Amino acid sequence: MDNIVYDVIIIGAGASGLICARECARGGLRTLVLEKEQTPGRKILATGNGRCNLTNKNVSPVFYHGDNKLVSSALTQFSYLVCHRYFEQLGVLLTEEENGRIFPATSKATAVLEPLKLAVRESGAQLLTGQYVSHIKGRKPFSIFTSNGTHFQARRIVLACGSCAYPQIGGTNSGYELAHAVGHTIITPHPTLSGLVTKEDLSRLVGIRAQVKLQVQETQTQGEIIFTNYGINGPAALNASGVISRALKNGNITVSLNFLPEIEDIPTFLSARLKAFSNRRPKDFFAGILHESVANLLIDFKGLRKNKPLQEQSPEAIKNAFETIGAWPVTVTALRPWSEAMVAAGGVNTREINYNTFESLCCPGVYLTGELLDVDGISGGFNLHFAWASGFIAASSLIKENKL
Repeated sequence: MDNIVYDVIIIGAGASGLICARECARGGLRTLVLEKEQTPGRKILATGNGRCNLTNKNVSPVFYHGDNKLVSSALTQFSYLVCHRYFEQLGVLLTEEENGRIFPATSKATAVLEPLKLAVRESGAQLLTGQYVSHIKGRKPFSIFTSNGTHFQARRIVLACGSCAYPQIGGTNSGYELAHAVGHTIITPHPTLSGLVTKEDLSRLVGIRAQVKLQVQETQTQGEIIFTNYGINGPAALNASGVISRALKNGNITVSLNFLPEIEDIPTFLSARLKAFSNRRPKDFFAGILHESVANLLIDFKGLRKNKPLQEQSPEAIKNAFETIGAWPVTVTALRPWSEAMVAAGGVNTREINYNTFESLCCPGVYLTGELLDVDGISGGFNLHFAWASGFIAASSLIKENKL
């Protein structure tokens, strides 16, 4: 048993936990971090395909799902400029890529994690790995018990445990269980930033990439999709998955794919093309605007006669084919499993959190940060930014409270 009563114990050494630990210790708090894995920050190393897309120049509440007020408060207090400056001051050289995505200049996630771990160590915070917290008792001071029988005490606690996404690198339900034990409501987590499983057999298109606009309910995403043996993946699919994940609780959901995303008026465009190339067979007509395999599937799907020029085809069949190019319906039945999900939708109900401090409204003295909360963003650095922001803000609040 450790007889020290820490000012704050942070459970979880991921993005929000590490930045929170560094700031708490810098602010004069006796700080301990307990991490269940042997290696801190494993999810940081996995982000951006191992390159760590740590924030985005265009960070804004519009790119998040969940509690807009909480996200707005977080981004106001910890903006893109604050985040960029923070990591530069840690010694990380940053570079901007397409769509405002910010990476370390080395294109290695270790270039973010290692300076952050060094900063935590230099701040004076203590970090212990292999410490799985099983339960929490008491109030100010709290007693924290680990599965190996160790007991710690703290005046305040930060739950920075992450979500159940990516179980192969440490994602578990433990954070939800601890949050529930201190009084919080858990919104059932669902995978997001994960591939879309479709009812339709798209196996003829496996491996094909296409630029599309993807429409689901009132949400539209644009970018690349990749056809797989289960359905659809790729940036446009991933960025729609947050909306889809939430909608699937009511059953299957239809999405539509626009295969001519750069054409503003598709009917006019295709009508003009028909006048110019009415003597072509369907496959030849679509050459140059659709991938050959997509065109062949469309021809079969809409019953166009392969060896007849369009001028000899049914006007109704042509009309249906043209409409499908701009709004091809696909039925999504599920998202891919947790092992392929980058993020979780759902988690701790954010209405039970103080929007300005990230302190629990159910159990004063407990703070909750990062992916444990019911907030998720699209891909592009938005989820990591929220993690940094929540950890930083929680630390600022803890320091202020300690001075009162």
